Amino acid sequence: MRIEIFKNYQQVHIWTGILSGLLLYICFVAGAFTMFKAPLNQWALQDEQRLPAISYAQYDGLIQQVLATHPEAASKMTVNLPNAVSQHAPVSWTVEDPTTHAVTTWQASLNNNDELLVQSTHLSAIGDFLDDLHRTGGIPGGGDHDAYGILVMGLVAALYFIAIVSGLIIFLPTWFKDLFTLRKGKNSKRFWVDFHNVLGITALPFHIVIAVTTVVFAYHDILYGAMQQWVYKDTSMFTRAAPTEIDRDFSKLLPVTALDQAIKVLEPEFEPAVLEFAALGTSGARVMIGGKLAGQWIRGPEYAYWVSDPYTAASRYSAMLPSVSGATGKVVNGFFTLHFGGFGGALVHWIYFGLGMSGALLFLTGNIIWIEARRKKHKSDESVVQKHSVKIMARLTIGVALGMLIGVACALLAVKGLPHHALDIIFWQQVAYYSGFLLSVGFTFVQRPIKAAKQLLTLLCVLIVALITLTLLNLDRGFNFSIDLSFCFVACLLLIGLVATLFHLHKREEFFPSDNVWS
Repeated sequence: MRIEIFKNYQQVHIWTGILSGLLLYICFVAGAFTMFKAPLNQWALQDEQRLPAISYAQYDGLIQQVLATHPEAASKMTVNLPNAVSQHAPVSWTVEDPTTHAVTTWQASLNNNDELLVQSTHLSAIGDFLDDLHRTGGIPGGGDHDAYGILVMGLVAALYFIAIVSGLIIFLPTWFKDLFTLRKGKNSKRFWVDFHNVLGITALPFHIVIAVTTVVFAYHDILYGAMQQWVYKDTSMFTRAAPTEIDRDFSKLLPVTALDQAIKVLEPEFEPAVLEFAALGTSGARVMIGGKLAGQWIRGPEYAYWVSDPYTAASRYSAMLPSVSGATGKVVNGFFTLHFGGFGGALVHWIYFGLGMSGALLFLTGNIIWIEARRKKHKSDESVVQKHSVKIMARLTIGVALGMLIGVACALLAVKGLPHHALDIIFWQQVAYYSGFLLSVGFTFVQRPIKAAKQLLTLLCVLIVALITLTLLNLDRGFNFSIDLSFCFVACLLLIGLVATLFHLHKREEFFPSDNVWS
């Protein structure tokens, strides 16, 4: 490859990486944790937020009692069946205050005499909060599907894809010679380049999938709008079966077993876990059934889905089912499946967790390479003044990398330690995250970078120890036992890695050259 072409691709790779790296770091770390979104939501539950489980035969009676005494639940109601991941209550629904927009969750179950138990609570849904960080990079503002952060991350993902392609091109000439090489020595930049290459090449298919699917997810409404205008024109892009004119009283809802039988006609191996009812009592009534489908590529990280009429079991939308999705549906489902790791069960979730963390390291090492490449070298007895841009990037790299983890740890501590019944826990977990994140970033600008890194690492280790201690003190011997132990196990692994990093920094600090930007 001609040197001019190589340098052009190198510049493209460097600047697309630098412009997107820190936001991608946040998204990848949050995305790694999001692989266990449902277990994290379950981990955050407090004792008073759990209502008794019921048998399969009791669900129809419970649903009818809820709708009779709380008709507001008809607008949107979730039913967690016995094999659902979330088990805080058999039935739940939310009510939003029209003035403050505060959301209150209501839960329902039955006591031993089949009498209705109802309570209001504030669920933290910490796993969903981490998912929001993953989708938006922590950029606030906008609605659910048109959040500003999602639109920004679509552009960032496009830069990410360009960085992947340009990085692959500049690595190709030395592919076999440098594939798994890690050269240690006086030239620290060479080591970071080798490490960066290993991280990128070993997970190359994963990074391509994530980049492409993120662009599609971010701009799918725009893509659908363009297709409707230029391809489908006056014809509706999505066809829906017209609702039948029948009595849609709450009492006419089909039993849960009937919905189970209806979906098994389409997918015999489907095991319903969650029923999400909406607009009950109206012609637009529907139920989205989420369930487990072993051995299949499914739409979400946990469940495959089918949308039906809850009064007739007529199919409203079946494209999310693997067996009946058709060619177009399989392509669309493939985007979701590959992005969410919706195949292979728990093993793939752990693999995606590891790939997410390695991806975060990829972006972190990219920033370090940029900083080291632009560091002014000490060539005489004169002191060296580093460029302002290099010093800012060094501080931002440390602040964002550790601040994001500290913010997440603070949010987890908030949802585990604060009383949910007395506080708007969703608000306070956001306060905890952004306080931890912003204060950490700010701290790196008032302290030498290496000292800030060591102190922030120490703080992060203390927070993780506090999380492990708090989890063990509130260890759930029932349904959450395995989740609590798994949380402590993963936290211990992260703690070991962070402590090792902290000791390494202490050891290496005395060998830093006098012209480095870190100390």
